[in-house]
Amino acid sequence: MKKIIFLLLLTSLCFSSFSQGLFPFKKGDLWGYIDSTGKEVISPQFPMAGFFYEGFAYAQFGEALGYIDITGKEVIKAKYPAVYNFHEGFAGVMEDEDWGVINTKGEMVIEPMYAAPLVFHNGLARFKQERGLFSTYGFVNTKGDTVIYPEFEKVSEFSDGLCMASKDGYKYGYINTKGEWAIEPTFDIGAAMKINGEYDFSDKDFSGGFAAVLLEDKYGLMDKTGKIALDFKFAFIGKFSEGLAPAKMDSLYGYINPKGNWIIKPKYNGAEMFSHGLAAVSKGPFLDELWGFIDHTGKEVIPLTIVGNYTYLVPMKFWDGVVACYVEKDVYGYINRLGKVIWKMDK
Repeated sequence: MKKIIFLLLLTSLCFSSFSQGLFPFKKGDLWGYIDSTGKEVISPQFPMAGFFYEGFAYAQFGEALGYIDITGKEVIKAKYPAVYNFHEGFAGVMEDEDWGVINTKGEMVIEPMYAAPLVFHNGLARFKQERGLFSTYGFVNTKGDTVIYPEFEKVSEFSDGLCMASKDGYKYGYINTKGEWAIEPTFDIGAAMKINGEYDFSDKDFSGGFAAVLLEDKYGLMDKTGKIALDFKFAFIGKFSEGLAPAKMDSLYGYINPKGNWIIKPKYNGAEMFSHGLAAVSKGPFLDELWGFIDHTGKEVIPLTIVGNYTYLVPMKFWDGVVACYVEKDVYGYINRLGKVIWKMDK
């Protein structure tokens, strides 16, 4: 079998039901799982292992990847060179360089024929019509039926029932789950970052009923009817979570409510979304800033001593009482809500 492709795919796409209270840790050359206190629950036995999503984690057996449950038992046979995390009850798996979809029983519900993993949001998954740079995007349902014809040059994923989309690659609007324009494409798409070869437009997703929109280098908020709900006056607005969104004024970040009022005044170099009552913030010189966590009042709950996030692909968040991060320079580990390191990788 081909060399296993390592996909620790923890994008903004796959946050639901993350971890189930277990976290992969490495001892020697093998991976096992600890709980939020640092106690070993599943002994190190896997050459490769991922985080738990919706009760399943991918793990390596021999030369292939499959899925285990929270007891460490192999519940979906390891026979794939690459896999994706479960989301909305389905996971992408690769066969012969093509991606298909399995359900939680391990049954192939969408035959392998796609160039990239299908990840479901609001019951729909984005797909490319063809391989290559100039392919267009559409959406399939969980049965593999094409429900939105691949006619879009650029798309995001569905959130709050809407999805950012563009037919010409320059102007974007939002489509509903039928592929109809809910908000006409009148906004400039601007620059976008590429992740795994695909453009990331997650900053344009709806959250809490609002999406951040840009006009003349300033951000405002738009509601799901397309009405501008907050004037364009911020240097940046992130996603809403627990009623607040990180926002930037001049060069510093704070947190606003949907009315644009500062609930936590801007004084941070960086700021992430709230999760389970806490949000990660940073201070310090560029590339040497340190992170910590604050509560909804702006009170510092965990001192700013964390070296950095373990990946730029996902926000620094607590999951089941633990945050994955760099606890020291080049040292990956986990910190609990008291700020205590419960495990760190050997240097």
